[in-house]
Amino acid sequence: MLLFSIIIPVFNREKALRSALESVLSQTMQNYEVLIIDDGSTPAIAAQIQHLVDSFEDTRFKLLRHKINKNGAAARNTGIHAASGQYICFLDSDDYWLPNKLELVFNCIKTKISDEYFLIHHQYRNSSNGILAEALPKTPKRKTQSVAHYSFVINNVGGIQSSTICVPVKLARLCLFDERFSGHQDWDFAMKVGVLTRSFRFIDQSLTIRCKDSDDSVADCLGWKYSLWFYSQMHQYFGSESALYFFRRVVLRKATLSSGILPVFFNQLCLRLLLAKPYSTLKLLFTFISQVFRLKKRLRKIELFCKKNGVKDVMIWGANDYAKLLILHLNQRMSITKIIDSKTIFNDSLLLGVNILPIQAITRNELENVDALILATDKHQKSMKDELSVISSTLLDKVIEF
Repeated sequence: MLLFSIIIPVFNREKALRSALESVLSQTMQNYEVLIIDDGSTPAIAAQIQHLVDSFEDTRFKLLRHKINKNGAAARNTGIHAASGQYICFLDSDDYWLPNKLELVFNCIKTKISDEYFLIHHQYRNSSNGILAEALPKTPKRKTQSVAHYSFVINNVGGIQSSTICVPVKLARLCLFDERFSGHQDWDFAMKVGVLTRSFRFIDQSLTIRCKDSDDSVADCLGWKYSLWFYSQMHQYFGSESALYFFRRVVLRKATLSSGILPVFFNQLCLRLLLAKPYSTLKLLFTFISQVFRLKKRLRKIELFCKKNGVKDVMIWGANDYAKLLILHLNQRMSITKIIDSKTIFNDSLLLGVNILPIQAITRNELENVDALILATDKHQKSMKDELSVISSTLLDKVIEF
């Protein structure tokens, strides 16, 4: 009897897919099929994906293809409908599993679950430029907690991630992914599961690695207006507290980096919060407005300095939200050649299309040829300057503190 159907949606991605498939092949439990759904990749990359799948020469690997690109939700639904296993596991094409993932999941099913419908998930770790972050989520979901409360209040958006989920195939077919959603699809799926069962089981081991070594993931490309729209479609799954935390930790965090923030205040979510939690909401909005104005002031200072001094080519030190803000606001006025990040160990990482490199990978000549070096940090200016002075004390003349 086939135990697991592993569903992997992929779109225009071949290199990372290899790592995902190899991690499945390395599992200590081998009773599975793998459904790879090519969601309308371009002909050239589709051919590469086909060649990659064929190269494994494993009859358990089945490649399905959408003629046009739909989205990850539609691709996962195609896999759910085609699945032959008792249980479904999802794996994103840019993630990979540790070898004992399926074994531990199956042990959990055998020893801890008597319900017909259930969801098993486990910890994961984000990998950014080769550096592993802490394991998330920290704690299991309590039966009394909604999925929204667990994800946004308890775990700070570190809740139930798609590449950690296992559910019975029957439950997956009852809670199909909403194909309107181009992102936040794991939140949608888990919240719908939470209506049908309170049986959530948590394995407190990090068995999935989420690779965030480039900026091409769907999650990183979603704007705050999309998140507001997502809430408007899913508002019934949120309590007042989880809605407040979603507003703070998802919507406002993204909106801080954008221009034209007026719609932040005029929408279904903000109105609900002003009625249900007026003090907390007004305090949150005041903090948000203050932060936006401070950032705009800092950006204006950079812009005036660069204009006054004829700055055309810059490097940014720090691969963070400040760097994103600088790229979004300065890219039309000047050339941002590289981003320096001391923690980076790969040379092919990107942030909004700009290469991220460790300081050791950038030559003295490159540093001397740029007009300015923007230090995108609040705390580490001194250590950054110290590193630059070791290379050449003249580089300190190019420094602009953000």
